[in-house]
Amino acid sequence: PDETELGYIAMFREGKARVRKEIIERDGKDYFIHARPIVIEAECLACHGPPEEAPATLVELYGKKGGFNRKEGEIIGVESIAIPLDETLSQIRGLVLSIFFTGIVGVFLLFLSVNYYINIVAIRPIRSVSRFFKSVVEDGGDLDTRLIARSRDEIGELVRSFNQMMDYLRNSQERLRDSERKYRRIFEASKDAILVADCNGAIQDINSAGLELFGCIERKRLLREKTLPTLFAESSRYEEFLVELREAGYVKDYETRLRGPDGKVVDVLITASFRRDDEGRVCGFEAMIKDITEWKRVQEQLKEADRLASIGRLAAGLAHEMNNPLGIIMGYTGLLLKEAGDDGPLRDDLEIVYKNAEACKRIVEDLLKFSRKTETRPEPHDITRITDDVVDMFSYAFEEKGIAVVRDYQPGIPEVMVDAEKMRQVLMNILMNAYQAIHGEGVVTVRVFPGETGREVIISVSDSGTGIAEEFRGRVFEPFFTTKDPGEGTGLGLAVSYGIVKEHGGDIMFESVEGEGSTFIIRLPL
Repeated sequence: PDETELGYIAMFREGKARVRKEIIERDGKDYFIHARPIVIEAECLACHGPPEEAPATLVELYGKKGGFNRKEGEIIGVESIAIPLDETLSQIRGLVLSIFFTGIVGVFLLFLSVNYYINIVAIRPIRSVSRFFKSVVEDGGDLDTRLIARSRDEIGELVRSFNQMMDYLRNSQERLRDSERKYRRIFEASKDAILVADCNGAIQDINSAGLELFGCIERKRLLREKTLPTLFAESSRYEEFLVELREAGYVKDYETRLRGPDGKVVDVLITASFRRDDEGRVCGFEAMIKDITEWKRVQEQLKEADRLASIGRLAAGLAHEMNNPLGIIMGYTGLLLKEAGDDGPLRDDLEIVYKNAEACKRIVEDLLKFSRKTETRPEPHDITRITDDVVDMFSYAFEEKGIAVVRDYQPGIPEVMVDAEKMRQVLMNILMNAYQAIHGEGVVTVRVFPGETGREVIISVSDSGTGIAEEFRGRVFEPFFTTKDPGEGTGLGLAVSYGIVKEHGGDIMFESVEGEGSTFIIRLPL
């Protein structure tokens, strides 16, 4: 043994360690030393005990001194292994690098494999679901399309859940469409106008009845150009409407007048209530608008008819009371005229009395005609022929005054059930008014044409006269009302005409612009 090994033996015999591991330098090189003691055990004494007990062959070979007489537990040497570190570390370094690069390649290949597997198993199906979902949400895709679940893992479960969601969306969308169609049918089928507006009065939607009410064909144009405040004929009425709506939260049968884009003014009743969003905030209001223009006109006609009936009863009483005295005055005046002779001094005065009594007599006769309900005997007649005959009667008078007559008769008008004589009286009264309304030259236009419904015939007489002042228009059909000079009329012509037309189940009305002329319109049922 060398010095190092002897040192190990001494250290082991002193009991300082049982194993020794260290790195030492030997001949300029580093070595790793692993050393342990060689200890005599019981089995070893068979050869290394007393020489007398050892095999004879060993005694002959080694003698009785070397290697004998050892005791159990005695340390007789050391086992050591010296490993040169440079070569070993080089081998280890190469092995580590080989393992490292092999590991990197393995990890990379594992990453590629896992990535490919995840892409095939998870990412690609999820991406497919995502693309389809976006196409449904953003592009309005077909809700009947379904994805195919190719696996029973979580991805397959996701696809099946997505298909269930598509079924739910399709059913919900169909219910929404049904609800929208139902709402739209009710909305459009309403005979009254319905509109939806925001808080500023901007109209967001309006039904067909609303478009018809305002005389507007294009819905988009009305929504773009008009707001509810601009439709009110009086802006103050809109402010009153809003105040009432804010105070009560709703408005019922608010009466006002609206003006459409064409300038047409209509009388309406408005029922409205606030609209609220999902959070309960007011976001506008909904209004139902009922056109009462015709109803108000009928009410006015009923009032007018009632007033005329009262006046007629009064006129009948007056006529009967005046008729006898006038007859006596005319009778005695006629006798006096005969006795006065042609050159009598009282003849001129008597003629004046007789003439004025005769005028009073005519007024009384008109009163009786107005108040007496004579029997109307309607028969089928060509109303165009009757109208043209009456126009012919006035043609000479019109020509003498420089009034041009325009006749516009639409062909194919069916016969109308009328009392021909009474209808001639109506047309004569209207044409006489037209004649007297024109001072100097002018134009009278007579038209006969069917109504829009095809159930009536319309006769209109327009003149370019002075028109009727605003303050007199409510009294046009009132008995004894006239704006003519004394002696030009009794004020009963239009009142009588009104009664005759009503007896025929028709209607008579007028339109007038002061300074431009008037148009009288007769509507007769077929």
